[in-house]
Amino acid sequence: DPVVTLEGVALKNLSFSTLDLDVSIRVENPNPAGATLESCPFTVSYRNAGTPQVIATGDTGSAKIPANAATVLPVPVTSHNAALLVALAAFVAGGKLDLTIEGTAKIKFLMIPKQVPFSRTVPVTVGEIADMVTGQKKQD
Repeated sequence: DPVVTLEGVALKNLSFSTLDLDVSIRVENPNPAGATLESCPFTVSYRNAGTPQVIATGDTGSAKIPANAATVLPVPVTSHNAALLVALAAFVAGGKLDLTIEGTAKIKFLMIPKQVPFSRTVPVTVGEIADMVTGQKKQD
């Protein structure tokens, strides 16, 4: 079966009214025939007092996934909602914010539709904000 994972999340811009992220979704197709990713809707959320708060949504759109290969799909995501202000307050108070990206990829392989769920939590830290402000990026 195809495997869908979160390849990475990069913070692009942060202000009191918006949060811009680059979310990268990786789709691996270990099969000898190509597959079609029909869509891959996902949410970006954080936990506030134990309750998930959605701050953004995104979708990869459709893509062809070659046989025996992996494809990384970048998706720019911007948040403008009220939950963002609470998330920013939590970030300032704690020095980091754990963002959870979860969704379900809709993949068609040999004309058979499959749904592949994925979820991953990644931290955004004060250091990343400082690097963004100074124009520096972490080296992998």
